[in-house]
Amino acid sequence: MKRLFLFSFLLLSTVVGFSQRKVTEATLRYSISLAGDADSSLRAFYKSAQYICYLKGVNSRMDLITNLGKQITLLQGKTNTAIIWREFGSQRYLTTLTTSQWAALNQRYEDSKLSLTADSVKLLGYQSRKAFITLQDSTRSEVWFTTELIPVYRDFQLVAKTLPGLLVQYEAAIGNNRVIYQLEEINFNPVPQALFDVPKTGYRLLSFEESKWLGKNQ
Repeated sequence: MKRLFLFSFLLLSTVVGFSQRKVTEATLRYSISLAGDADSSLRAFYKSAQYICYLKGVNSRMDLITNLGKQITLLQGKTNTAIIWREFGSQRYLTTLTTSQWAALNQRYEDSKLSLTADSVKLLGYQSRKAFITLQDSTRSEVWFTTELIPVYRDFQLVAKTLPGLLVQYEAAIGNNRVIYQLEEINFNPVPQALFDVPKTGYRLLSFEESKWLGKNQ
């Protein structure tokens, strides 16, 4: 009986192991849409917008691309620093953030509360589970994630770094509007190292405070 139990346990462990894939390198493409009657200016900003995450070892890069320009955020795992550069037409800005500055910029995501639900559905071919995340300011967001893909480094999932899997769909609140990010494509091909090179010229260097002001007033 003990042997049968042991065999069943090992078989189950093997099945679970094969159903999960650890992700250290990939390109994730998310579409962006607005829920409900969003502000017209916000609709114009996010028209044809997309969000692309590049993962390569301890480094990650997030590109937010809109019809007005793009913002690139590079997280360097070895130095625990972040670099943000923005491109709006001929205007180009670059800011390097220390660990503490990056933490301050994303303070609202710290100590968030995760509530799992029993709801599940297949999204992009992966079995995904529904959860709710409540931030420090009481903002509550709905997220869907899959445990079939496990990012080894999850700092790029700013809204839900503690999720036990990959974000497949989530919502973000911008004022009274809800923005929906939905994973549309996963590419496991090698990510070019050049994507993680920081521009040396062509950008105006901004301080942390100047960068925050720019982000609020763009």
